[in-house]
Amino acid sequence: MRLLLALAALLAAPAAYAGPTTQACLGSLDSFLACPAGTQRVGTECRARETKRQGPSVFMRDAKKVSFAASYKDNKKTGRVFRFDNDGVLESWTDMADDEYNGLSVTCLADGRAWSLAYYKDGRVVGISRTWRAKDGSFAYAMDHDAQGRTTKVTVSAALQQRPDHLCQIAKCDVNARPDLTGVPKS
Repeated sequence: MRLLLALAALLAAPAAYAGPTTQACLGSLDSFLACPAGTQRVGTECRARETKRQGPSVFMRDAKKVSFAASYKDNKKTGRVFRFDNDGVLESWTDMADDEYNGLSVTCLADGRAWSLAYYKDGRVVGISRTWRAKDGSFAYAMDHDAQGRTTKVTVSAALQQRPDHLCQIAKCDVNARPDLTGVPKS
């Protein structure tokens, strides 16, 4: 019985620090750029015609380093956009629809810890945004963003003060992921 309790406690414990996500989360460029039907690969993008992006795209800093990866629908970013720093480490990711922020946006530190997160609707911050201190990782503050664009500092529960590092330690960067709208207030 004690063994079962110890095993349950171990499984319920938070995951150990996993380190930063790198551009390797995209997989191989050839696999990532498997273009949808009716499109073709042009360099590091899928295009429906020469001038219209449609499907996954990778924008490079140079021959080896990714700046950002996204998916396009009708030439507009739609899905999850992943941005990487000069060293290929995940800087941030944002849910988008029709080139507008729409859903969760997460900013990461170079060591793989979460720095801030906010929810967007139609390109505007809404609901509760949260930020943690880069130096020691402690909770810094939370802001409530209302529909009229007003921002107010708020106190949040201990659970919301926990830094969600798992959002910056991703095994697979999926540009087609469904947006996370859990923090967007219902209208």
